[in-house]
Amino acid sequence: MRTLLVAGLAGLTFTASAQYRLLQDDFPFQKTIIGTRKTGDEPADKAPKGIAIHVGHNATMSFDEDLVRWQAAWTGGFISTHGVTYDGAHGAFPEMVGSQKIGTPMGPGWAGKDGDFKDTRSPEPFGPMDHSVARFDGVYVVGDKVVIAETVRGTKVYEQPGSEEADGEVAFTRTLKIVPPKGLFSSKTGETISTMLADVAGASGSVEGAKATLNGPGDSVTVAMLSGAPAGATLEASGGRLVLKIAKGTEATTFKVTLWSGDKSKQAVVAKLAATPVNMVDPMKPEANRWPQAVAPGGKLDTSETPDGSFVTDTINAPLDNPWKRRVRTGGFDFFPGGHSAAVSTWEGDVWIVTGIDSKLADVKWTRFASGMFDSLGLKIVDGTIYVSGRDGITRLHDLNNDGQADFYENFNYDITASWGFHEFVFDLQTDKEGNFYFSKAGPVRGGGRGFGGGGGNGLVTADAGKLLKVSKDGKKFEVVASGLRAPNGIGVNPWNGQLTSGDNEGSWVPACPLNWIKPGGFYGVEDTGGKPFSERDQPLMWFDMSWDNSGGGQVWVLDNRWGLPKGTLLHLSYGQCAIYDVMTEEVKGHMQAGAVRIPVKFSSSAMRGRFNPADGQLYVVGLQGWQTKAVKLGGFERVRFTGKPRYSVDGITTTKDGMKFHFTQPLDAKEATDKENFAVERWNYANKFTEDKAVNGHIKHNPDNNLNYGGWDVSAMDPTKLGHDKIAVVSTELSADGRTLTLHFADWKPVAQVLTKFLLKAKDGKPIEQEVLQTINALPN
Repeated sequence: MRTLLVAGLAGLTFTASAQYRLLQDDFPFQKTIIGTRKTGDEPADKAPKGIAIHVGHNATMSFDEDLVRWQAAWTGGFISTHGVTYDGAHGAFPEMVGSQKIGTPMGPGWAGKDGDFKDTRSPEPFGPMDHSVARFDGVYVVGDKVVIAETVRGTKVYEQPGSEEADGEVAFTRTLKIVPPKGLFSSKTGETISTMLADVAGASGSVEGAKATLNGPGDSVTVAMLSGAPAGATLEASGGRLVLKIAKGTEATTFKVTLWSGDKSKQAVVAKLAATPVNMVDPMKPEANRWPQAVAPGGKLDTSETPDGSFVTDTINAPLDNPWKRRVRTGGFDFFPGGHSAAVSTWEGDVWIVTGIDSKLADVKWTRFASGMFDSLGLKIVDGTIYVSGRDGITRLHDLNNDGQADFYENFNYDITASWGFHEFVFDLQTDKEGNFYFSKAGPVRGGGRGFGGGGGNGLVTADAGKLLKVSKDGKKFEVVASGLRAPNGIGVNPWNGQLTSGDNEGSWVPACPLNWIKPGGFYGVEDTGGKPFSERDQPLMWFDMSWDNSGGGQVWVLDNRWGLPKGTLLHLSYGQCAIYDVMTEEVKGHMQAGAVRIPVKFSSSAMRGRFNPADGQLYVVGLQGWQTKAVKLGGFERVRFTGKPRYSVDGITTTKDGMKFHFTQPLDAKEATDKENFAVERWNYANKFTEDKAVNGHIKHNPDNNLNYGGWDVSAMDPTKLGHDKIAVVSTELSADGRTLTLHFADWKPVAQVLTKFLLKAKDGKPIEQEVLQTINALPN
């Protein structure tokens, strides 16, 4: 086994081994960025939301979801595994492997009403094409066959890609099933619809009945032939393009287009290849489950003692050793009704069903349900149906024959814009009480984590980069909620009032990891993804020092009182530090602010997504090992279980005009609580690293035109030209009559980005309380 250590957002670490297949040979498609090569060394064509499809022996076709076009067809291989999802490489993405035979231009695959294939996306050419012209509806899987569902100006079109081979030549096929809308008196296409078949720059064209030819450079030709086409279906060959037109008034039909490219001396084989029967699978009749066997790694109850004994971490073992050699880096999950089973998504694009979730965890089993999706880092179950978020949007999964395997990968909403940047992850998937969906999208960070965009594999800053996004319950409305985010790996939605929260990852414009209290229209600091100056940033609920959280995960609210913390408590998960925090919020003069304490539990992998199980009321957490994290395992699924033992902790904070009141879960020893020597307090602010110079004679040099440095400096709250923390003395302390509320008083008390308070106390029953509280003070009361 070898371990790859790749410089990343703050370093990227994961384990790659021959034990795992980065691509699968038992499933017909993989969604990802796809680069194809017509000429030269650089990809001439990039599909930010591509689908690579096995269509035969060493034959591949790629589909572009945004442009509803067949991007390319090639022989000799599938796609490369160079890129952040596969080998961890920054500034790279998968590309075709082999020799390209057919290609189309980077524009719509279906023409508009005027017959023009122009790209009308504006002001930038990213995201889906005009839905009124054509929309990608989803992917059906029938055995080793794939059917792409589309809606083209009101007509349903189903396309099955394939290949034929004869006399050493390979041709590619598009078998089309046309389903016109059903009218009151007829069922015919209401308009002529045209699709792009191939493009050869500078080629001359000719058409002879059901055959069209492009004469390319030298002796090369590209040929299209129709088989079983309806009356009025015609081919065109002009301007270096092959186009198929399906006439207005066409009734429901199924036919085939055969595409071949090669030396013109061999083109006679095309007729032979095209003569094979027109045969299309029925997408509504899927074949038997390809993954019927379950993996039974079981689970383990935690019998260890945590510092206060109130919480332990039980392990639901992930199927890291599985028959398909799939990496299992768990990125999202949710419970089915009843809480005894769950669906878990992975970064690799799989969804697993986990059963046997009970008090003992002895019979935990995992079965594969879906595969081939694009960086699926969020999952939500609504009315028993699985929704998965990925870089191409939200996919709704359907098991059409109820055999435990997804057969239809429906495009629920793919309106999100995306370029080919390696870092443009889509994180999390949550709903509010009205059923609206929420997720977040990272900005196109450059390789190494500094700055944004730059083209190439680093991508471009599209309209939805660095945004928190909302999709309506029916999937039809897509909107931006907030902007200015960098890498918000996790969000939260208050289940009662819909309040949104977001973590983020330190980096350019983000001096430390914040926990954001999201306002509609809010701006959270990153100028490149928010379009505003950093100075107009909405203040976070709180900041996290790097030792507390170097890369944030999601947030979750405690649903009831079975877990040992009060109902409505906000929890924050740290992906980087593999930790969970009790976040204690307060509102002062209209400003939200908070402090946090760490809940003393350990995770085998990172803490990225959390949900409370309706069956047992306990917190369940999944995470993965990817960019910089302390995670030990590739993926993990764990239960943080309340033991019922007393908790010894701060569980509430109130800011006063000259200090802080800390509420404790247990009465304190009065002597220890009033001894000022038992407290150590320091505070500091943050400054962005706008230059490579850290300090000159203790003074920070700012250059707002350079955002390429990473993170920020801790600077004095007393003198912002100096680096470091200010230690502040406790002037006096007070303990309430019940022993649970401790008040600390300070001199020169004022708002500050970060306050760290360390306690060395005892409870009234003699148990030690050694704890740290991290706090942000945005405002003081009068």
